Amino acid sequence: MKKLLLTSFVTVLALYSFGQGISGGVKAGANLANQKWTSQGISLDTKAKPGLLAGVFVVAMINEKFGIQPELLFTMQGSRWDFSGDDSKFKYNYLAVPVLFRYNITEMISLHAGPQFGFLMSAEAEDESGDTEDIKDDMKGIDFAGATGVEFDLPSGLGFGARYVLGFSNVAEDDADFDGLEIKNRAFQLYVKYTIFGRE
Repeated sequence: MKKLLLTSFVTVLALYSFGQGISGGVKAGANLANQKWTSQGISLDTKAKPGLLAGVFVVAMINEKFGIQPELLFTMQGSRWDFSGDDSKFKYNYLAVPVLFRYNITEMISLHAGPQFGFLMSAEAEDESGDTEDIKDDMKGIDFAGATGVEFDLPSGLGFGARYVLGFSNVAEDDADFDGLEIKNRAFQLYVKYTIFGRE
């Protein structure tokens, strides 16, 4: 993780030296998280679980149209399932590092897409009675995903965005208690952002 953060920092500095400039700020919003559960080729029908996201971002523009946007986010992910009246929740907290390629359609509208690396902070299973069990040891520590979305930036520094994050890796350990189960994260995000520095 330290190498990834250092690489992102060096990349931003290089882009700032040769590019159009750098800006950054804070963001917060909501995750509508879900997971794809597959066992022995059969997909389980899970339900979405709402959660929060919050963190910081940096935008380093190479020219007026293209740039790179690394972020550091706390995200609440997981899913719900309701089988035979058993309403359970699976709660995962990640420290996510998206490294996105940004394209400015106009001065106010931009598209972005790129990889996201998630570092698991905690994982719990909660049954319908509210009892929880720590399942972090059954989960892999790193989640690799892809992210794509759109942002709207106002001259005041306030902005809004929507993003979809699709997990590519199985986050369940191979030797987990639920043997043979594959779990892949996904989330739809809505957020508000504010640019603190670098605004013209």
